[in-house]
Amino acid sequence: MRGCVLCRSQLLTPVVHATKSWRTAINRNQNLLGKLIVVLDRHEEVITALTQDEWAELHREVRWATERLRQAFAPDHFNYVFLQNQDRHVHLHVIPRYAGPRRFAGLGFSDPDWPGHYQPGVANVVAGDALDAIASALVGTAAGSGLITSP
Repeated sequence: MRGCVLCRSQLLTPVVHATKSWRTAINRNQNLLGKLIVVLDRHEEVITALTQDEWAELHREVRWATERLRQAFAPDHFNYVFLQNQDRHVHLHVIPRYAGPRRFAGLGFSDPDWPGHYQPGVANVVAGDALDAIASALVGTAAGSGLITSP
């Protein structure tokens, strides 16, 4: 769809994993360390319009993201959210939650609402080098380096 930022071939933040139907990228808002966005690789606005193959692939992608976040940052819990309020394009937020503060790439991260509901309006937009470090931490948990792609 014309003008949809999630339809761009290049997302605004590092893509750390890609499949035939999905791209997983670092969320610009790192109010919770390692927050990811899993984006459908075609424009669709209705979640129930996903194909069976897209649903199955999404399941594998969410498992991948959860495992990488566990290995990289040891979150205490996860939230998985379809919001689509600002970007009406099917995408899922994978939100790691933390019982205590974390330091990464020289920055401090906390989850002040733990264990309650996180505050969706809170923003911590980090610089490009911090996004790259987060991406490297996720990709670096796999053999090799660089973008990981699955069939």
